[in-house]
Amino acid sequence: MRGAEVWRLLTLCVLLSSLRTASVAAQEEGLAIITSPAPAQTLIGVVTVQGTATSPNFQRYRLEYAVQGSLSPEWFSIVEIAQPVTNGTLALWDTTAIPDGVYQLRLRVFLRSGAVLQTVVQGLNVVNRTATALPTLPQPATPQPTALPTLGPSPTSLIQQPPTLPPRPTVAGIVPSPAPPSEGQRAAAQAALVIQALQGAFCNGALFALFAFAVFSVYRVFYVRVRPRLRRWLSDGSE
Repeated sequence: MRGAEVWRLLTLCVLLSSLRTASVAAQEEGLAIITSPAPAQTLIGVVTVQGTATSPNFQRYRLEYAVQGSLSPEWFSIVEIAQPVTNGTLALWDTTAIPDGVYQLRLRVFLRSGAVLQTVVQGLNVVNRTATALPTLPQPATPQPTALPTLGPSPTSLIQQPPTLPPRPTVAGIVPSPAPPSEGQRAAAQAALVIQALQGAFCNGALFALFAFAVFSVYRVFYVRVRPRLRRWLSDGSE
């Protein structure tokens, strides 16, 4: 009976220990992940460190860096924050404050149970002060001027003038001599002269007639009106 009881007691202790371990493991589940920068990445200036630091038993997380290649690296803290982060920005790392070289980055998530979750990114190349030498392109060879032999004065090229066209012959204008007037033209000319003479005589006669009529009219006015008055004036003067 004692052997069986001891066996049962041992079985119960193992079962309780297993349940406790499973419970602690469940409470200590969490994530400590750095998604950026990636391993062997080149870093310049201020670098945004992204990832996840979370757990149901979360207390705080710390981000730190150390020189790569040391057997016992000395870790320097970048930030220590008591706020979990899921797929976000963990910190801003100013790499200009450290010498150029190869570094490693570590994220540690501290839990209330005392456990620590961590991840490390290695081979980060910081190159803020190291100038990247640009490849020097070979300069093209400058062709040397080749001395030309002097052959004396160069012949002057002849300028060919366009052929001169012969001047066009000038045709003198031929004025035709007037044809002698015919008999009919002569008669018509004489008739025109007679008509012009008659018109001139008619005009002169008309002017003379008008002048005679004017003189006669003046005489009649004088004879009818002035003469009786003149006679009375003469008769009165004689008396």
